[in-house]
Order: sequence, then C-alpha cells, then structure tokens
Amino acid sequence: MRILFFMGVYLPRTGGVPRNTHAMVMRLRDMGVDVEVLAPHETGDRDCILPYPVYRYPRWPIKRLFTRAYMVWLWAIFKRRRFDLIHCHGVDPAAYCASFFKSLSKVPYIVTPRRTNLFKIPRHMLHRRRNRRVERGLCHADCVTALSSEIARIVGGCGVPEERIIMIPHGIDPLPFEQVGPVKRTRPYLLALGRLVAFKGFDCLIEAFARVAPKYPAIDLVIIGSGPKMDFLKGLSAKVGLADRVLFTGRKEGSEKIAWYKGAKAFVLPSRPGNEGFPNVLLEAMAAGLPIIATRVSGAEDVVIPGITGYLVPPSDTMELAQALDEFLKNEQAVDRQAIKKHLETYHIDRIMGCYKGLYERLLGIEETHADR
Repeated sequence: MRILFFMGVYLPRTGGVPRNTHAMVMRLRDMGVDVEVLAPHETGDRDCILPYPVYRYPRWPIKRLFTRAYMVWLWAIFKRRRFDLIHCHGVDPAAYCASFFKSLSKVPYIVTPRRTNLFKIPRHMLHRRRNRRVERGLCHADCVTALSSEIARIVGGCGVPEERIIMIPHGIDPLPFEQVGPVKRTRPYLLALGRLVAFKGFDCLIEAFARVAPKYPAIDLVIIGSGPKMDFLKGLSAKVGLADRVLFTGRKEGSEKIAWYKGAKAFVLPSRPGNEGFPNVLLEAMAAGLPIIATRVSGAEDVVIPGITGYLVPPSDTMELAQALDEFLKNEQAVDRQAIKKHLETYHIDRIMGCYKGLYERLLGIEETHADR
C-alpha cells in the first residue's frame, strides 16, 4: 500500500501543519504504510534531510493557471513509483488537481481540509471560480476527513454526501511531554502560544488579562510565538499597564516549548473564527496536563469539555474571556486533571493513525482481500 501525501506547505517551513504531517508520515511508515510526500519547494529544503522521499514542485505565482503543471509532477511520480492513493492535505490546489488525476488514472484520493475558510465570499469572478475549484476537489473525493465538527458541517454544506465525511482529528504522542520537566520560573503564569497574527486573538487575551490582573497580582501571562503583531501586542501590554507581567518569549520548539507548557497553570486559546481548523496546541496543552480556556472555534468545541477539562467562551468577547480566567484562577481544582489525562487518550497518535490506515485499506479494498483469504 503506497500513499502519496500532496501538500501545500511542508518542512522545513515552521508551523503546525508541517510538523503534524511529518509526525503522521513517520508513524504511518512505522505501521507498514509506504508514505511519500509531494510538496512545494521551501527555503532551506535542500538541507532538510528526511527519512522518506519528498518530491518538490515550484511554488507557482497563480495556482489556478498551473493545474496542468501540478499534473506533470503527479504523473512523473506515478510512472516512477506507482502510488495507490493520494491523500491531499488541503483543497486548492491539491484536491482540485487530484480530481483530474483520478479521472485519468483511476487513482482514488481523500482530502483533509486544514482550515474552515475553505470558501471565499464571491465578490467577483475569481472568487467564484476558486469556490468552484474547492467544490470540485471536495465533491469528487472518495472521502473527506474532517478534523473538526465545524469542518464536517462546512464540507457537508457544499454537497459532499454524509457517508463520505469521516471525523478524524489530529493526534499527538504524549511521550515527549512525560520526559521534560517544567521551566524554572519563580512566578506562576498562564500560557498562550501561536503565531502573532490578528486571527489568533492575542490582543483580546491581553485585554481580558488586564481585567483580572489586579485581582491576581502574583500571576503573569506568557505568550510564545513570533509574527508581525509582536510590536503591536507589546505596545498593548504597556498601554494596559502590564508590560512587566506579559512576557513574550519568541518562538520555541522541542523540549524548550514543552518545558513552558509543563510550568504553566493553564493554557489559553483566544483565536477568532475563520482560519483555525484544529489547533494542535490544544492537544499539546492536554499532553502537559493543562486545563484549557478557549474560544469557540473549530476544533476547540470538540476538544474542550466545558466544566470538566476547561472553559469555552465566545470569540472576541473580552468580558467572557476575563470571566473564564477569573473562574479558573479562583478555583483551579474545579478542572479535573484526571479527566484531562483520560480525554487525551482519544487523540493518541497511534489511535488516530490506525483510523487513517483502516480508511486507506477500506478504500483500496484490502480488508475485503484479507476476508477472502
């Protein structure tokens, strides 16, 4: 069984999608699935040595005009090492191109949309054409795996039959979190992590923290990440009088990032809707045993159990977020730490990859072949 992952971004680019997909590839290959990757050229990819084949295609300036060029790469790989199924991580151009490749080669494909903003508001012809490409990529797929219930609703709304939509969230390996101790810091803190961009909602978090900070003078807020909003967010922290209690650490990776998780009192996800698909930071927080205070965005609604493993609040609502922070800080024992550990088992990477392997086998008829024997 040979599977080709068709990516829109990949290592060595940083971010949740490249990291998560690389972990998927490694675990599936450990399970006996021959996975290879088709991905765009990234800065530094010549020095990025991975233990499996990665085929690189150029980043075309206008994707909609280069569908045939993507087909050239697919055919070249197919002739060299025939794959049995394409797993598209993203819809445009991966699934759109795979739909044409399927019509010519009969190779099935599945799609995993990574975000909720699959469709653009059709303000002009180019938006309408892009939406048609997305619909084709989804509706011609043999299966669409939805990372969250919100993505499942969006996919179903564009015409994909319910029986072809399967919920498979992200997975995580909790072992690295068990092997790292907490960061050494004298003052306790709440933790947030992500790229410093507008939709992540860190401005709302800082304003909410400013409302409860006087009541809890011993608590700080730590924000891990880098991005274009860094200076704005630092300025906002100074404006609300918290420059000395909101710490920006920059981007952290590996054991250093885990140590910051392990030292926190709780994790906060203040994202705004539209761009999130399934924030992997939620699983990382649970792997560190942290209660989660999150806005109701895609993925968070599925992961967080209100009143048991954390709190859910409306997006962009500073008052509600501040109230949730206050409720947690005045009674931290209200969150069941054992429930967090138990809930994490649902997202163990071995279980999630087993779901994918089973799906591949079903689509390729391998289960039936075993039954006949």
